[in-house]
Amino acid sequence: METLIIYINDSEYARHQLATMITADQPTRCVLVGCPPKLNRHISKWISGSARKKWQTQWADDRCSEITKSFITEGHQFVHRVAFGPLTNVTKQLQGEFFGARVLDARRPQLAQVQEPLSEGQQAQPDLASRAMGVAATTAILVLAAD
Repeated sequence: METLIIYINDSEYARHQLATMITADQPTRCVLVGCPPKLNRHISKWISGSARKKWQTQWADDRCSEITKSFITEGHQFVHRVAFGPLTNVTKQLQGEFFGARVLDARRPQLAQVQEPLSEGQQAQPDLASRAMGVAATTAILVLAAD
């Protein structure tokens, strides 16, 4: 049985990504790792750290259960986890637990946000929208400076 470690942040996007990776012919064990959205630094004023972790766990469980419903009838096994801390550390831990597992990044790209790398050798690359906004901002500054 093949094992996949799949990082998700949006259930609909991840479901479409998994549909191409998982076949009904061969059952697969999928470790769904929920990557909850980052809360701003001012949130600690209003909620405690344990309440934040509880919310992140609930958020990840909701997203993972939406995906599980789509593929459970085909005989695949699903394990739900939540990513606390750097994703490189989570990947190392999960690859030690599930030896020989492949890592799949099914996180939806966010506009003007750099995705955190999943492994140590991977480079964090900004998306094209971030680059385009940077070029547009630089051009606007140069145009204003030329006047």
